[in-house]
Amino acid sequence: MASISRFQTINDIPESKGKDVLLKILNSPKADFSKLQKIAADYEKTALEMMKEENKEQRQ
Repeated sequence: MASISRFQTINDIPESKGKDVLLKILNSPKADFSKLQKIAADYEKTALEMMKEENKEQRQ
């Protein structure tokens, strides 16, 4: 497997599936972290509610 030095550019990398994947990653839009944090908080809240319900059922 060929290695890539830090002095090479994208154009120096031979055409391959790996280069295609790398370009897709580099060209992907930036993540909206505030939106992702809200989604994670919503999931956490839902999970906690589910665990509380399961605990209630187990105690009965």
